[in-house]
Amino acid sequence: MRGRVFRRWAAVGTALALSLSLAACAGETMTAFDATAYVKGVLDETYKGTWDNAFLDLVDLTDGEAKDAYEASLEEEYRRFAYQFDLNDSLLTEETRQSVLDLLTEVAAKAQYTVQQGVALDDTRYAVEVSVRPMDLFIQVREDALADFQTEFAAQYADVDLEGRSAEERAELEAEYENAWAAGIVELCRSRLGLLGYGDVESILVLVAPDDDGLYTMGDNDFSNLSALILPY
Repeated sequence: MRGRVFRRWAAVGTALALSLSLAACAGETMTAFDATAYVKGVLDETYKGTWDNAFLDLVDLTDGEAKDAYEASLEEEYRRFAYQFDLNDSLLTEETRQSVLDLLTEVAAKAQYTVQQGVALDDTRYAVEVSVRPMDLFIQVREDALADFQTEFAAQYADVDLEGRSAEERAELEAEYENAWAAGIVELCRSRLGLLGYGDVESILVLVAPDDDGLYTMGDNDFSNLSALILPY
């Protein structure tokens, strides 16, 4: 009987460190099929928010833990989005923040990728090819619409006079400014959802191999590269 097969994954720094471990019973080994199922399962969980019992068994997760992992991946994408579009998370209301997460949930679900059957490189390492059609939504926004939005937004606050305002009033104005900016960015992205397109197919190889402790891992660098390819900014 297979025990715990894959180690859980968590957000680390600016990328999701995705790792897995094989705790095989006697005579049981890691297979190319396992490696392929793991890579596809992680992508489905991360972008689609979907998983099946076979994947849960493979990574030794409950349904609730898989949901937590999906939400963690959304939080990581939120951090990428906030950095790229200059959102000040510390000043955003919960409502504004949720509007960003709702947008990212909808966008991520449109990810297009195909996981090819993994191949054994040797007795312990496996290569899994992932073919991706990059989404162009955020690139569209940055290249075609962001400059005009910045100009219009700046004009709305051009006549604001901070002289004579108390520290509390300035803080309130700053919070209003940051939330208005974030809401505008979300609306800008939503206005182009119907124009979302995909680039030409690109492929990337993911290495699934044991770490120093003998636990099979998919490195965070591989996943970072996949993330940048699937949903570029």
